[in-house]
Order: sequence, then structure tokens, then C-alpha cells
Amino acid sequence: MLNYICSTSEDKTPLILIHGIAGTSKVFEPQINEFGKQYYVISIDLPGYGRSSMLENTSISSYANAVYDFLISHALESPILLGHSLGGMIVQKIITQHPSYAKASILVGTSSKFGGNDVLWQKHFINSRLRPLNEGKTLAEISESLINNIVGPKTEKKIIKFASNIMSSISDKSYRVAINSLIGFDLKNKLSSISIPTLLIAGENDNQAPAKIMRRMSENIKLSQFVVINECGHLINIEKPVDFNNALKDFFIKYNL
Repeated sequence: MLNYICSTSEDKTPLILIHGIAGTSKVFEPQINEFGKQYYVISIDLPGYGRSSMLENTSISSYANAVYDFLISHALESPILLGHSLGGMIVQKIITQHPSYAKASILVGTSSKFGGNDVLWQKHFINSRLRPLNEGKTLAEISESLINNIVGPKTEKKIIKFASNIMSSISDKSYRVAINSLIGFDLKNKLSSISIPTLLIAGENDNQAPAKIMRRMSENIKLSQFVVINECGHLINIEKPVDFNNALKDFFIKYNL
């Protein structure tokens, strides 16, 4: 069972928001406020996050199946799917498995393959993220330092606090399984099969999903639009909400969404 928060415009086009490893449904507050009247905005808590129950076995595929089953069970037809980071991987999985389901997709600060071909890098990434927990610290204790490491250099303190408070609410177990779910993710060779309008948004200073990687992704997707948000790190939608929302508006207008 997935928990979610939503706007009240149930008669409008569904705009589904899927957070990343360090987020919850609450991280999309600026987008719910901005688009809640024009779209039926639904921000989902992934399994193990918020009040959503954990999965028995966790992977990108199982996350994607849980989200897709939720959408189908709620009769949400022809939605726009937006995913940030891990959420962007989940969106890629859904739209390549069910190519005629969504109306459009928005991929934010994400990649089509975890860690490229560098197995050592993948192991280093996993170990560096989990080391503090393995040493006995809690996610609440390390959230602010982790957030500081992934945002842009000019990010306001209130944004860092907002993001770290959200991250602090995540259970250590949910964080661990989400981190490990990245291993083996690879849809690089399936990008060319994506036929729906797709917006890719990168942060200029994103050290988790660099803009150059997302640019290459966009070159392999037929109806793609690529946008870089200046002076912005990984948490694009809350670091630069006005620029982020404007990119969405331009995309919606271009494709009459």
C-alpha cells in the first residue's frame, strides 16, 4: 500500500511525482503548490517511505511495479510521470515496460545506468553512503551533512534544513534497501525505445547525476527536451523551484500537456 499526498483537481491530467532516495512525497511541496490547480498532482511515498509499507524484495523493478500497480488501481490514465534521481530510474523502468501508458515523462537529476561500467565506483558509492550507518550513526544524525554534499554551493540554509528534515524522517532500513536497489540498474540501451515527450532536467553543479550524462541521455530519446538549471546541485526542484517549475511549464506548453 502506497501513501501519497495530492491536489484536489481529480478531473485534470494526472501529474505523478516520484521522489529519490533522500526524499519523501513532501519534497515536491513547491510543485504541488504550483501545479495543483491545473493538474491532478499526486506525490507518492515509495515503499518503505512515509507511511508506505516496505516491499519484501527491493529493486528498481519492484519499486516500478509497485508504483505502476498503484496507478492502475487508482485508474490514473495517461499520466505525466516525473521522477527525481531514484524516482527517475523508476519512471524509465515504467515507460520502457509500458510504452503506451504515460502521456509524457520528466526525468530529473537521474541516469540510465548506475555507475556506468565501473564496478569499483559502484561499490565505493554504496559503501560511502552506508558507512556512517554501519559505524552506528543514524540517518537523522548524518542527514544534514549528506544534503550539504549534494546541493549547489549557493543553496540557502533553509533549503538544506527542509531537505535534511525530510531525510531524517526516513528509516535507516528503508535508506539501506533503496541504496542497494541501484545495483545493476541499466536501461541505457532502451532509451531509444522511449517515444513519448520527455523532459530531462539537470543541475549545473549536480555531482550525483552530472549534466553531461543527462545530455547524452536526451540525445538517445526521440522527443526529448534538455534543460540545465544554473547554480544548482542535485535537489533541483527545491534548490531552484521557480526555474524548475518554469521548465515544466515550457514543456507542458510545447507538447500541449
